[in-house]
Amino acid sequence: MTAQPRTEHEEHGPRTPRSYLLLCPMWSPTRGGVPAFNRLAATGLAETGHRVACLVLSATAEEHEDARRRGVTLLTAEQTPAGPNLMLPASAAVDFGAEVIVGHDRFTGCEAWAYARRYAPGLLVYIAHTVPAEIERYKDSGRATSRIEERERIIRRLGAAADVVAAVGPRIARCTADLLAAGDTTCGGVVQLDPGITPSGPDPRRPLAKRNVLVLGRTEDIGLKGLDLAARAVAGVPVLGGPPLTLLVRGAAEAECDDLHGTLVELSKLARERVDVRPYTVDPAELRRDLARSALCVMPSRVEGFGLVVLEAIGAGTPVLVSGSSGAAELLRAELGRAAEPMIVEMSDDEETDVRRWSDAIAKVTSEMDEAFAYAEDVRARLAGRLDWRTTARTLAEAVDRAVEGRRG
Repeated sequence: MTAQPRTEHEEHGPRTPRSYLLLCPMWSPTRGGVPAFNRLAATGLAETGHRVACLVLSATAEEHEDARRRGVTLLTAEQTPAGPNLMLPASAAVDFGAEVIVGHDRFTGCEAWAYARRYAPGLLVYIAHTVPAEIERYKDSGRATSRIEERERIIRRLGAAADVVAAVGPRIARCTADLLAAGDTTCGGVVQLDPGITPSGPDPRRPLAKRNVLVLGRTEDIGLKGLDLAARAVAGVPVLGGPPLTLLVRGAAEAECDDLHGTLVELSKLARERVDVRPYTVDPAELRRDLARSALCVMPSRVEGFGLVVLEAIGAGTPVLVSGSSGAAELLRAELGRAAEPMIVEMSDDEETDVRRWSDAIAKVTSEMDEAFAYAEDVRARLAGRLDWRTTARTLAEAVDRAVEGRRG
């Protein structure tokens, strides 16, 4: 089984408008790439002419309004004494009458299976977001092997049950195809879904006086996400005049910000005022402000299936450095060729080597800010015409059409 290549699409409506129900724990894109991908993919499906609903655990009035503006009906899970539960059939979700049920990896893949096979029969779409064999080795769980076995078993079972198996970006698509290759699956290959870019902010951006180096995303796995590398790399950049670099981290749990600040200060020996840890936020405007006030966004993950924050930074016109061990780096190389290399930092899994590489890369960008922002603007302009969420939605919808035709055949 091989990952299917992306295809070019004309600007027209869907060949067959359908009803889609996507399941995701939350609507707001504040806790990692899955909610962000879900929200923008749902928007793309609605914009290309499909009827779309999203079932989440709970939602605020603001989230309902945000979904409505995007053409998406937001539904909430059934309540139990223990709280909301996506595994139970929500009457509004069943009554929506979806033809296609979409689940995301281990987060809602099993729940989507329950809807598609039990509650509201329809085509099952399973979207892979992770590569367990890569990421679990960098977590401090103490049981990496058993977690890999357990999660791969779920992926294989969902892949065998799904009418369409898709994956985010080239790296996850390739690894998922390899995992399912020897299994009993009728999905016809893994569909590669490349995320889009949403341009935002001024055109073009200008360098700032304060030089924040931003790490954006979940912070519970310091080693996996490379927060230790980022802190030590920033500390290793020489101060040659002007304000020193500040490490800005957005995405910690509110109760853990101070502890994480202390950990990063201890690891890096940076002065306390040069490390700024902020909690994750439900306000997209706050995330845009973080990107706008940063001289550089870095994603130093030791391994990353994709890394949606990279495309968010590019869309904002913020210079970016991305781990070479990521799906985002593979996609940038596929789209830009050698022009992508200034953004990519190769990883060695040797801590001292990686700290030195990241420190050198950060020093180069922040010492040549005019050139860095000009390059970031060129990258944004080139990718905005190639990667967009409507194309992502059409790629998924075409795979669904093929699955329907296969059933009829």
